[in-house]
Amino acid sequence: MSDPNVPRGALSLQNVLKYTVQHHDENAEPKLNEAPDVERKEFLANALNAMTTDATAALKAALLILNSDEASTEDQIESLDAIRSYIDDIDNAITLVKLGGTATLLRYIKDSDSEVRVSALNTVAEVAQNNVFCQNALINDKFLPVLTKNLSNANQEIVRSSIYAISSLVRNFQPGYNEFKRIKGISALIPCLKSTNSNVYIKAAFLIASLTSGDKSVRDDFVKAEVFPVLVENLKPIEEFDVKQETTLFALSSLSLESDLKLSTEKRNEILSTLQLIISKNKQTENCEEMVNYARNIVDNLNAR
Repeated sequence: MSDPNVPRGALSLQNVLKYTVQHHDENAEPKLNEAPDVERKEFLANALNAMTTDATAALKAALLILNSDEASTEDQIESLDAIRSYIDDIDNAITLVKLGGTATLLRYIKDSDSEVRVSALNTVAEVAQNNVFCQNALINDKFLPVLTKNLSNANQEIVRSSIYAISSLVRNFQPGYNEFKRIKGISALIPCLKSTNSNVYIKAAFLIASLTSGDKSVRDDFVKAEVFPVLVENLKPIEEFDVKQETTLFALSSLSLESDLKLSTEKRNEILSTLQLIISKNKQTENCEEMVNYARNIVDNLNAR
């Protein structure tokens, strides 16, 4: 049984450290700007001993492994997992940034094996979550252009995790949104609404709904980019709860509030007809309450214009 006093992920990082210490080549030539072998080995051993109580030592050890040319894919993933086990504490996330972790993460979200890349993207998202210090650091280190470029990646898990990271950098953080807009992130996000991968679509639609629900200027940005018609293409008159449909309705509800959508009479009537079907088919179903409320909001918004 695992020790409940040991932070989640610490044991996996201990295994990586043990592997690194045990397989360290004492005869290897030290690389330029690298600590001597004895010092490096001693640091790893000390970090291993301090791991369960000292978050800074654990983060340093994880970064050392991630920055090592000898680390295997498994070592890298376990190290990223261990980092995420500490950075849900805001102070530890700030410590990671101060230790130079952003440079390491930036490299991994650009050039690594796809599985490691996804893990690194999720780590970026968690570092930035509700943390202004880290959000500023990631914006200044030019993470958003890389994350936005990732939205066109063929690997849909990379796309999904990139949206997650973008969301953490731009939601409730005006400098992040301003940068996202400047680099044409809205246009880059639109193809995600055409993805056949439900997780990618839902992440993108939810991000749009969240950004536009409380800020009219942001809403206007997305309306001008013609996001509303793309979302409408995903609107279906279903007769049961569906998370994709709920997220679609949430986004359409947010976008349609006090917005000039420039819909033709025919298109407006078509949308209203679909919404009425959704309402009539699901209004008696308890777990469809949110769907029905969003649908009613859209009807009210469209009829108000």
